[in-house]
Amino acid sequence: MMTRLSAVALAFLLFVLPAHAAEEEVLETIFVRDTIERTLFSPELLNRANVEEVVAIVRGLKGTLGGFRGVQKDGQNTYTVFLERGRVPAEIQLDDQGLVTFLFFRQPTASGLTPQEALGGFVRLERSGGGQISLLVTRDGVDQVALAPDTALDAGSTFKMAVLKALMEAVESGTLTMADVVTVDPAWRSLPSGILQDWPEDTPVTLATLATLMISISDNTATDALISILGRDAVEAHLPQKPLITTAEFFKLKADVNNTRARFRAAENESRADVLVDLADAPLPEVTELDDSPSPEIGWPISARELCSLIEDVADQPAMQVNPGVANPEMWEKVAYKGGSNFGAFNMTTRLVDETGTSWCITATWNTEHSALDQAAFTTAYLAMIGSLTQAETP
Repeated sequence: MMTRLSAVALAFLLFVLPAHAAEEEVLETIFVRDTIERTLFSPELLNRANVEEVVAIVRGLKGTLGGFRGVQKDGQNTYTVFLERGRVPAEIQLDDQGLVTFLFFRQPTASGLTPQEALGGFVRLERSGGGQISLLVTRDGVDQVALAPDTALDAGSTFKMAVLKALMEAVESGTLTMADVVTVDPAWRSLPSGILQDWPEDTPVTLATLATLMISISDNTATDALISILGRDAVEAHLPQKPLITTAEFFKLKADVNNTRARFRAAENESRADVLVDLADAPLPEVTELDDSPSPEIGWPISARELCSLIEDVADQPAMQVNPGVANPEMWEKVAYKGGSNFGAFNMTTRLVDETGTSWCITATWNTEHSALDQAAFTTAYLAMIGSLTQAETP
């Protein structure tokens, strides 16, 4: 058994076994052992990924779906890992030394795990990790499972679906078209995530490109560009909290530019708008100047129910089709996704359509008092919830 192999024996096996056999052995090792050695991974992967996150994901999968039962090769570098109560599609690549250079787990399929049972993963996470979780799963618009679904929590960049909704309305009214071309304005510039902040001034770009960057890679500068073009009021119409803050304003507040953070926290809505005016001409801070402590009042609070409504409205937009999130597109007819994070906040929102035409919304938000919440454990619970949908009872 692999659990009894020494590190030297494992390394020897990786050299003498066929590539696919070596990959199977490594997957078995990862799922069987209680600890995962860093020596399994290439230096390049270790620079990009955290072994502790891999451990947390595997532990979460085994906690939900049970212990390891076997591995089946499906194609080049693709496998199915069988657990006691489900299976996990996996992709793995090894280098010439047999070290893992790529490892990715897709949406698991739970055998007999219902959405109500999958909800337990979030309840346990809330108890162990603190803070609050808001969750809603709907089937054709009807609630299936819920946890504080009407509580507005900071969903981070998931609010960008409201910007896309406002853009849709402008296109539908004939005010704009997705093919309209604008030129990059330095006034739009924000901090990453994204790439548009590095593009030269006056570069031509279509509104469709801005929308795709905003949703698929959560480009902050593209987001602020669209807010500027559409007008703040148009986006605020789809969000519960006013005034809407742009991503650049968020970073300036987190860096306490012009001593505005305390004023913004203490002010009411109209007064907060005045504080934002004072930030308009202030320079962007450096990333190192940001306060990384959670600040729920400086963000984008929105309830799970409102997020399901938003993704239902924008799901068919091309921008929503680029990044499927953690759902496996091969298992669904349609996948739309937007996620977001903030200091002490994390959200994942997905709309799925199965082969029968049934639509699902799965949204979950976690806010804590700790800036470094356990995203891996949250993602594992979210994956288990998606995997449980085939066990949901037909209304």
